[in-house]
Amino acid sequence: MKTGIIIGLASILLLAGCKNDKTRQESVRPVFYQEAGSIRGSDTLVGSGIIQAATEAKLSFKVGGMIGKVSVEMGDAVRRGAVMARLDETDYRVQLERASASLKSAEAQLAAARSSFARIENLYINNHLSLSDYEKARLQVDSSESMLKTARSQWEAARNQLEYTVLKAPFDGVVTAVMARENEMAGAGYPVVLFSASQQLEVRTTVPEKMIARINQGADVTVRFHAFPDQLFQGQISEVSPGVSSASAFPVIVRLTGEVKGLLPGMTGTVGIPLERNPHASEKIMVPVDAVGHDQEGDYVYVASDSHEGDVYVAQKRLVSLGELLADGYEIRQGLEPGDKVITAGLSFMYDGRRVKLLDEEE
Repeated sequence: MKTGIIIGLASILLLAGCKNDKTRQESVRPVFYQEAGSIRGSDTLVGSGIIQAATEAKLSFKVGGMIGKVSVEMGDAVRRGAVMARLDETDYRVQLERASASLKSAEAQLAAARSSFARIENLYINNHLSLSDYEKARLQVDSSESMLKTARSQWEAARNQLEYTVLKAPFDGVVTAVMARENEMAGAGYPVVLFSASQQLEVRTTVPEKMIARINQGADVTVRFHAFPDQLFQGQISEVSPGVSSASAFPVIVRLTGEVKGLLPGMTGTVGIPLERNPHASEKIMVPVDAVGHDQEGDYVYVASDSHEGDVYVAQKRLVSLGELLADGYEIRQGLEPGDKVITAGLSFMYDGRRVKLLDEEE
């Protein structure tokens, strides 16, 4: 009986040992890594930015009235000349009809005055009428011409006012806001539609005061938007503001120069701004952004240390002091040495002492 129990326990311990051996084998986790690089500064500053339209207009009617129709919605792409909204044109059409009637009457009066003057002028030449009768007829023609000029001006004004009841797109663009509704009263100049040029987009970002002197207007930049994380857009610095906006940062405007299909004002992303090289800058240790974690102890990375078990390494948590975020990644001011093997992915699966196998980023 005792012999059976001992054999059973031995079997259980043997199976447990096998299971532990298997667990230890499975605990060796393949990881990507990069060696901490030492470079003489970075020539690119990475900052956040937001798209805005290079050309933006608050569209309004030139005359007032009740809005009869709004034909666009926020986000609509609109071609130049397309109708965006209309006022109720009833009153303005009546005014135009009255002006047309007055114009026709003035034209008839002038025609009659000219006909009468031609007859009186002939009689005056043949000494059949007095000079006063002649001058009276000529003054009637002048008066009729003046009345016609006034009537034509009034007709043109009435025609223009009727045309102004239609709001059209002044250029190809995108509707970024609709600020009025149908059946609302809108005064002349009251904003109805906020409209942005769809093919003229720019990105607004800010640059720290200590780096503004290293920014060159006209320099080519790259932009990556959160809505299109796998696509890199091209741009050019079109404006460097001479004044501080806030927190010792200077506004910089980047004009997008390549394909902008799908981009809309308000989208956010990151801008890679080239900096003039600083020959006096000290060497910096850089690591990829994804290699840096943060917890209650602070910022950290995992370094693969030699375990003397062939190709198996041990993950060692290393607290670091971060510097600037640049195009190459984070600057590490303290905590790493050039050549340290930094684990670049899967930080959530790492812990101090975990056994890992190193994979090149290219594998």
